[in-house]
Amino acid sequence: MGTSLLADLARHCRAGASTAFACGAMDCTSWVADWVLARTGCDAMAAWRGRYRTRLGYRRLLRREPGGLRGAAARSLATVGASAIDPALAEPGDVGIVLTGDGPAMAIRGQLGWLAKTGDGLWRCPAAVAAWRI
Repeated sequence: MGTSLLADLARHCRAGASTAFACGAMDCTSWVADWVLARTGCDAMAAWRGRYRTRLGYRRLLRREPGGLRGAAARSLATVGASAIDPALAEPGDVGIVLTGDGPAMAIRGQLGWLAKTGDGLWRCPAAVAAWRI
């Protein structure tokens, strides 16, 4: 694992931790999609950007997606060449889905666990229920 990846990940996490939560712009899904975009040059969230601005709007989009967040993530991440992996084998920089008190959330694997953009910071979770290598 290169120092560039870890340095980029640290910068992305600092930006996520210091930026206010905003549905559709800086939420769990867009924060992860911005990471994928930075690493691959491809926007896994292209079909969703600009389509919601509230949590209710986000939930409405998810209800229309076969398989909910997991199905939407799998389809979107496949378009950028990501491959599904066992969450237990995830390494820093991989992306996945964690379970929060508000339901599933997109997250990035950090060095000490999974990180999801929630509220006005990052939330650390020890385990994910799905993961992809980008």
